Amino acid sequence: MPLAVYHILHILGLIFVFIGFGALLSNDSSKSAMKWHGTGLLISLVSGFGMLAKYGLFSSLPTWVYVKIGLWLVLGFLPVLAKRRVVKPVVVIVVAALIGTVMAYLGYTKPM
Repeated sequence: MPLAVYHILHILGLIFVFIGFGALLSNDSSKSAMKWHGTGLLISLVSGFGMLAKYGLFSSLPTWVYVKIGLWLVLGFLPVLAKRRVVKPVVVIVVAALIGTVMAYLGYTKPM
């Protein structure tokens, strides 16, 4: 597949992740919200590794990839905190937005 397809799928996956956050925080069915969130995480993970293979970085992953994988795991765990009301919804929104911003920065600049 062309690299542009991986980019589009990666962004589509992240859109699904944030749709899941919005559905969960708007008191929608948590089951439906978690489906959107999980599907988005899976799409972004697969397309992200597809991009790494296209760039030829798959054999030795740079540090920024490990940071993005760690942030991806945190992004995957945030709905659990929101669903159990461990933290306030506004905190989940702010943390998710910050994580998304850092992940976008790392993906576009590839600093490390």
